[in-house]
Amino acid sequence: MLLALQLPKYFLTYFAVALLLFNAFLFLYQYIRERRGLKLAFTFIVMLFSLMLLLAIIFVRFPTSFFSKISLILGIIVIVGLLFFPVLLVIGLFFSAVQMIRKEGHRLPQLLSLGLGILYLAYLIIWPLLSNAFDNFFLRFIYTYLSFCFVFFAGIFALYTISSLLNLIKRRHKHYEYIVVLGSGLKDGIEVTPLLASRVNKGIELFHKNPGSFLILSGGKGSDEKLAESEAMYNFALGRGVPEDKLMIENRSTSTRENLVFSKALIDAREETLLPPDLDRPEVGRKNKANILVVSNSYHILRALLLARELGIDCDGRGARTKLYFSINAFIREWIAYLVIRRKMFIAVLIVFFFIILFLSLL
Repeated sequence: MLLALQLPKYFLTYFAVALLLFNAFLFLYQYIRERRGLKLAFTFIVMLFSLMLLLAIIFVRFPTSFFSKISLILGIIVIVGLLFFPVLLVIGLFFSAVQMIRKEGHRLPQLLSLGLGILYLAYLIIWPLLSNAFDNFFLRFIYTYLSFCFVFFAGIFALYTISSLLNLIKRRHKHYEYIVVLGSGLKDGIEVTPLLASRVNKGIELFHKNPGSFLILSGGKGSDEKLAESEAMYNFALGRGVPEDKLMIENRSTSTRENLVFSKALIDAREETLLPPDLDRPEVGRKNKANILVVSNSYHILRALLLARELGIDCDGRGARTKLYFSINAFIREWIAYLVIRRKMFIAVLIVFFFIILFLSLL
């Protein structure tokens, strides 16, 4: 009887705890099973909202408890973060734009952060002023639809950013047999650039942390290069003391996709030589279980991992540090490349919501 009387009082608390545990389970399941994707970020955000709901209920129901004080502090942090986030984002975008123009030039790829900064600032300041400026039904519809598009792509950007950060978390106590370093352009067609050097140095660091592993240097020869990127990386790694018999060169690739495909072919070929011959199963070794770690710059890792998942290559990623101003602009470029890769899905979503918003506008 006492429990029956207490249940309504604590029902919301029990519900919030159960919801948090359920969403935490979904996030951990996704993280362990397959973390290369935006679904990981979505489950993470849902878990955080569940936690916020629980803290809010605790703050209201038990105002004098210790957890209520924690809820208040976290609530203030969240509110302050939400208020200052737009300002910090605009500052970060324009900081990246100014530095990119000063140090990298005025080419279109270097102006992505500037373009996004202007667009975001216009949305925050000018766009709300136009909400009641249109008397024409068609213009109001266009305004509503464009507002949806902006929010939709902002949401995709947030999910992509969170997934990218979560995929940089180290898997502790996991040993990797192959460290694959993805190439990039060479200076004067022959020298490793500082950007590429950061990747190779990160690969060398991880090579030493995984005894017995092999360092695969992946990159072909571009039209403006005098030697393959992998050969320049090979010479760089030798100069850093990596044993020659622990280095493998993949010199055919001209894209991230080919980096992964051709590097995996090298791994499979080597793994097959380690197995005893089996005449009844000639495919043995082609689907080996070797642990693979892909190394690139942090802003590039998620797209590389998404491509690897699409190709059926099981691997983790680790990012090399890059200057902040360059990373912001480059990350926007990677996000745009992701949108292009998934363009069919996004176009379908935009078409569906075009008709949904049109229908609602007509009501």
